[in-house]
Amino acid sequence: MLKFDTPLIAQAQQFWLWWTQELLSLVPLGVQKLFGGGAEYLILERDEKGVALSHLKGRRETALTHLALDESGSESRKAYLRQHPRLAELQPVIRLSELQGLRKQIKLPMAAEENLQQVVAFELDRITPFKSDQVYFKTVIVDRLKGTRQIVVDLILTPRAKLDTLLEDVISSGWQPNQAYLTGEHKLGAYDLLPEKFKPPKNRLPGILNTFLLVTILTLAGLAITLPIWTARTEASRLQAEVKKTTKIAQEVESMREESEKLLHQARFLQDKKREEPVLVDTLEELSRVIPDGTWLNGLQFANHKAIIQGQSPSASSLIQQIEASKFFRNVSFVSPVTKDNSNGLERFQIAGDVVNGRFSENPQ
Repeated sequence: MLKFDTPLIAQAQQFWLWWTQELLSLVPLGVQKLFGGGAEYLILERDEKGVALSHLKGRRETALTHLALDESGSESRKAYLRQHPRLAELQPVIRLSELQGLRKQIKLPMAAEENLQQVVAFELDRITPFKSDQVYFKTVIVDRLKGTRQIVVDLILTPRAKLDTLLEDVISSGWQPNQAYLTGEHKLGAYDLLPEKFKPPKNRLPGILNTFLLVTILTLAGLAITLPIWTARTEASRLQAEVKKTTKIAQEVESMREESEKLLHQARFLQDKKREEPVLVDTLEELSRVIPDGTWLNGLQFANHKAIIQGQSPSASSLIQQIEASKFFRNVSFVSPVTKDNSNGLERFQIAGDVVNGRFSENPQ
């Protein structure tokens, strides 16, 4: 669902990450590797004695072996990979222990989300014991607090000197990791602490294939859009050529059609006018019919389809219902307060209502 309190770029990035992960789960592992994907990793953990290896597939992790980081460890690495050639195809990943890095949860204003990395770099010396040039750090948004308009951010960092030394030792022994992350609850791939200078050269084949596929898709989409238009224009040109062959007949038919529509419009206008325009004689006759005995009028005004009557009656309030029940009147109401004439005991009234042509009215009598 679209969230209006979250930048569209961030929502698009989250959707793209989710969508690609869902698609990759349906693709065979060999094809995933061809396009730079795959859900299996070779985890490297540096300790005092060397490096511990484990195999990570999805959420399942299996410990493998432990190798030294010296010349003997390099030979052991080659021998071990020869014995397990499938592991040589996996992506090596450095996993830092809790002693090799730091994770801290912070809250920031939602406005900081668009430039989160820069904002955290500026505030780093305030929220941690380090300056931005002393550490490698990444941020992961874990929650958005709509009530306070804040975002909850996991800040993951490791000292540059420590990670650089660790990577130099690992690379000198023949390993070439392509990611680095801190042990914890975040899924592998949510962030990457590996500095650019230590990243292996990227395989250009997936990029070339992806570009080729993108161009192919865009080309097919363009054809799908333009081909129907081109076909429609060709058909339109053919029909226009056919129409030109019978221009004279078409013009006569068009002239007759326009004349017919004009006559029909005039006839309908007169008919509608007759149906809508109230007849004064009918209005007077209907008033004489609905006004009860004992009620008499001393004034009648009729203009713009509205009638105003003045007079006296034993019960002026009952006149409203009697006149409103007629199909010749609508929206009947008093236009002035009812008063009583003390000389004869009758109620003086002034009533107004809209006058319609009752002969064609749909209101029941």
